[in-house]
Amino acid sequence: MNQHLMDMPAVKTIVGHIFPTQSAQIERVTEGISTIVYRVVCQNEVFYLRILPEEHASFAPEVAIHTRLRQMQVKVPEVIYFEHYNELIQRSIMVTTEIKGRPIGQSSFLSEEVLHAILVEAGRDLAHINGIPVDGFGWMEHDQLETEHLRAQRSAHRAFVLEDWDADLAFLAGNVLHASERIHLEHALSRYNSWLNVELGYLAHGDFDTNHIYQEGGRYTGIIDFGEIRGASSWYDLGHFHVRDGEALSYRGLPGLIQGYQERISLPSDYMQHIRFTSIFINVRALARSLQKRPANRYTQLQLEVLREDLAALQLFL
Repeated sequence: MNQHLMDMPAVKTIVGHIFPTQSAQIERVTEGISTIVYRVVCQNEVFYLRILPEEHASFAPEVAIHTRLRQMQVKVPEVIYFEHYNELIQRSIMVTTEIKGRPIGQSSFLSEEVLHAILVEAGRDLAHINGIPVDGFGWMEHDQLETEHLRAQRSAHRAFVLEDWDADLAFLAGNVLHASERIHLEHALSRYNSWLNVELGYLAHGDFDTNHIYQEGGRYTGIIDFGEIRGASSWYDLGHFHVRDGEALSYRGLPGLIQGYQERISLPSDYMQHIRFTSIFINVRALARSLQKRPANRYTQLQLEVLREDLAALQLFL
C-alpha cells in the first residue's frame, strides 16, 4: 500500500473508530508530500488524518514535538489521536486539529504592515522550535518510540550538509551555473568551512516558508506541517525561508521573521552571513533536485537569483 493507492474503505473505518458517534466527510489532501493526508470534517470542525507511507516508521517523534511545542504556547496543531502502528493499514497514524485561516503565501491582499506583524509572531514561535535539541543531524529517526531525546540519522553536521554537495554542484555547473560561479561557491565553502563544525543539533521544521505560516483575518494563527523535521544547525529554517522569500509574495518577509526570532534568541552581528551561507547548501540541493526532475521554471529561476545574490554578498567578506 503506497501513498497513491491508500484504500479509502480502510480510511473510513479508521475515521469511524476515532470519531464513532459522528458522521464525517473525508477528502484526500493532495498537497502532502512526506505523509498521506486526509481532511476530516466532523460537526463543522476540521481535523487532519495523517498516515506515514513507510511501513516501519512512527509518528512518535512528531507527536512528541507537537506536544512539547504546545506546552511552550507555540501555535501548532494539537495531536488528538496517535497510533504507532495501525493493524488495518499497517502504518503509523495520527490526527491533528486545524490551524485556522490560510497561508500568508496566499494572502497577498494583506498590507505589508499586517504581514510584517504576522511574521514577527511567527519568528517568536520559530525560535522556540529551533531551540529544541536533537541528538544528531539530518532526517529524524522515525523508528524510535522513546522520544524524550530526539535522534537524527547522522552524527556529524558536516556529513549531513555535504552529502550531495559535489554531485549537485557538478550537475548545476553543467546546466545553469557559470564556471566562475562554481569556483566562487567552492571558495565560499573553503572560507567559511569552520562554520560546518556544529557540535549540537537543533530541531528544524525543514520546509519553513510562507506556505506554512497561517493567518486568519490578518492575525497570526500558527505554523503547520512538521513532516520534514530534522536535526540541523540553528540557522537551517532561517536559511530555508530566505531561499523561498519573495517566491509567493513580492514582500520580503525575512526581516519581520528575524525581528520576532531575536525577541527569543539573540543573534550575532554577522547573522545574515550565517543565513546566506546556510541557504547556499539548501539552495544547491533543492535546485539540483528540481532541475533533474523537470525543466527550469519561474521558481527555479528565483532560486538561482537568490543563490547568486547570496554568493555575491558572501564574496564581499572573502
